[in-house]
Amino acid sequence: MKTARNIIWAMIATMSAFWFAMEPQFFTSNNIFEWRSAMIQYSGILSLMLMSITMILAMRLPVVEHWLNGMDKAYRVHKWLGIGGVALGVAHWLWYQIPKWLVMSGVLARPAHHDGSGPAGNLSGWEMWVNGLREFAQSIGEWGFYLLFVLLVVSLWAAVKYKPFKLSHRLMSIAYLLIVVHSVLLLKRAYWGEPIYYLTLAFAFVGSIAALYSLFGLVGRRNRHSAVVALTRYFPQAETMELVLKPNASWRGHKAGQFAYLRFGDEEPHPFTIVSGSEDSELRFLIKELGDFTAGLYERVKIGDAVTVEGPYGRLEFDLSKPQIWIAGGVGIASFFAALEALKGEASHPRVDLFYCSRGVDDNLVDELWSLAHQAGVRLSVIDTMHSPRLNTERIASQCGDLNDYEFYFCGPSVFSKTLKKELGVYQFNIEQSYHEELFVMR
Repeated sequence: MKTARNIIWAMIATMSAFWFAMEPQFFTSNNIFEWRSAMIQYSGILSLMLMSITMILAMRLPVVEHWLNGMDKAYRVHKWLGIGGVALGVAHWLWYQIPKWLVMSGVLARPAHHDGSGPAGNLSGWEMWVNGLREFAQSIGEWGFYLLFVLLVVSLWAAVKYKPFKLSHRLMSIAYLLIVVHSVLLLKRAYWGEPIYYLTLAFAFVGSIAALYSLFGLVGRRNRHSAVVALTRYFPQAETMELVLKPNASWRGHKAGQFAYLRFGDEEPHPFTIVSGSEDSELRFLIKELGDFTAGLYERVKIGDAVTVEGPYGRLEFDLSKPQIWIAGGVGIASFFAALEALKGEASHPRVDLFYCSRGVDDNLVDELWSLAHQAGVRLSVIDTMHSPRLNTERIASQCGDLNDYEFYFCGPSVFSKTLKKELGVYQFNIEQSYHEELFVMR
């Protein structure tokens, strides 16, 4: 994640340097409309760049997952780049509108022409054609911005159900394409043929391909497999469903800690962690009732139903060369079921402590977990937060000793992870190197 952040900041710095090379008068000019013209271009170019990267990350490409060390990390970068791109879009809109409003109210005098297109008499045929589309580009960009802003609010609003959330993401591709047309047609003529011009066009081109890829439903298509429901079981105390699928021959296996998208009938695909071991011929999932889709799923899914499996994704890889501390929050225990299955086949391994934290636990599920932990030689602690204090690093240290001797693996809610990482700072723990996490919230 740190490497990804550094690369993105380097890209922003590069674009900023090329922009400044085209606007050397920016810091010396006293003309607000020269600032306006320059900042409209700058904010628009950066906004397009961030949104283009966001579109690429949404493609679920294996190379992106490898680079960011997990699809959950790719989604977090996707989310924050999307927010950043829209925020810059707001700044772009304000730089265009506020001086305009001030002129209309009489606070500022109407300026000379400052759109960067140059005198019409000096334009070639191609340039005249582009110049003639300026009003169209301004209009289409404004509507694209309004649409994108509304869709972002819908995506971030937790009360919005999953179907509208997925639809909003599909429509974002349309909003992005409108903004691309706006951005390309309204680049200053002075930028044409310069590095910033070609870089902007490159981001627009690649981002447009990614947007069309998503718009036509191609995301994950090559990674889809057919499967049949082989078994279902419901744990009422934990409000969790066990689902076992029999995949077809195209499924090439998975590693402990990975997840897959499951599609039931005409429903949108949803991500769930694979619980079964990598050697199992069947895929097992533990699905907790957490939203409108998972509520009552055990009643809707029957043995023999066809299911589409997309995956596997995720890179929560366990390095057994050092002692380990595993921490699961709620349904995050699913990632460690598969890891426990893998450890059963190991003749020996370093010490592993597993802490399972949940608000309410199911006796049958916990009995299975205790049995599996015993077979794998793992020390298990179950913390029911309805009756016991929440897990903290002080308790972990009292049970495990020096925390710096361990590799930490976490799967659960992001708030829980942030709290643990903050507490680990007291122990001078190397979070960047020895704290590994899979955050299963994808919005």
